[in-house]
Amino acid sequence: MYMHDLGDYDIISCEEIDELQKLVEETGVLNLPNYISQKAKEWKEVQIHIAVLGETYVGKSTFINQLRGVEEWDNKFAPVGLGDTTLEPTAYENPYNKNMVFWDLPGVGTLKYSKDESYFRTINIERYDFFILMSDQCFSENDAWLAREIRKRGKPFFFVRSKLDEDLKSAEHDGQCIYEVLPRIHQSCTDNLRKANFRDPTIFIISNYDHEIGQFDDLMVAIFHSLPDFKKEAMILSIGPLTHQIIREKKKALHNRVFKIAVISAGAAAVPLPGIDVAVDLAIIAYEINFYMSEFGLDEESLMHLCKKTKTKYDQITESLKHSKSLLTEKSTLKTLFMKIVKTQAAEQVGGRFAKYIPVIGSIVSSCVAYAACVKFLRSEIDLLEEDAQTLVSIVIDKNKKL
Repeated sequence: MYMHDLGDYDIISCEEIDELQKLVEETGVLNLPNYISQKAKEWKEVQIHIAVLGETYVGKSTFINQLRGVEEWDNKFAPVGLGDTTLEPTAYENPYNKNMVFWDLPGVGTLKYSKDESYFRTINIERYDFFILMSDQCFSENDAWLAREIRKRGKPFFFVRSKLDEDLKSAEHDGQCIYEVLPRIHQSCTDNLRKANFRDPTIFIISNYDHEIGQFDDLMVAIFHSLPDFKKEAMILSIGPLTHQIIREKKKALHNRVFKIAVISAGAAAVPLPGIDVAVDLAIIAYEINFYMSEFGLDEESLMHLCKKTKTKYDQITESLKHSKSLLTEKSTLKTLFMKIVKTQAAEQVGGRFAKYIPVIGSIVSSCVAYAACVKFLRSEIDLLEEDAQTLVSIVIDKNKKL
């Protein structure tokens, strides 16, 4: 197997190297670009089914809408606060990725759904990748029974206590110490589940409206880590940049794509750029940068959506963006920035190391310098766009505090 220690550029897994080497042996070098291109798009085809269970008014629909990135004015908004008990499994697709589906499931222990095997046949339990068991009070014996049965079937599940924001407001109104609220809720939920014979539960206490309080980020990270790598990538790339932590997770996922995109854009068929002896397909680079901007919520559509949500003027939002603003307004910016990267000595040095350690990939790119320049440029853009995305989240947090 080929070595692939590139220091800061170590972004090729052993599995990918093995796959590429096998493909070259079986079909030759010419099929590699198409293969890598397909690998970069695979996450869109991954199906993720998320089950959300809980009583009426606990915040299931709000939670689902938040992760789907829809607001009340969107026609795909899941109805909130109607008080209707869920009678049948109801599916809500992510409008940005139809293969990511949230399911609002009926509760158990009712006249229609008794606590037995028939319930799991009705909801088709094998369909779901993980389960969110949600409550806005203490969890019930039915919740504990569900968790035990789900665990028997080897499925991940998460106890989620919602409406922390309302608890904090009530505590403040009553003159209580708000720092004691979360530990008190956690202890109460834990005690209730233990009484129902569920030992040592992991409970995430969240607010659907203010993700900075409570354990929303901890919940999301736990969900990501419960999934196989290919589903983890698909979920991270399918949900919006809701919090600082989710943006950091997106940054890591995007960095892991750089190898694939750099190989494609620096392919042997690329056209040399005027003024320098490096062949790169800038259209592929531009497409990928637009993808990054969409992932970080920095594209025009996402920014307009944010303006409507926060009641802020578009110019006010874009003025706060150090890097994205120029990408939104000047089409020539990308080429200028890339040319600077190509001319740096660092790109040439990395190119030499790349050729030494990865002869398979080196045989299909126009030059090692071109590949290294693409890697350096894409990674730099991801880092700069992440900074802007973090700025936007801070703006939303400040706006919410003033409401």
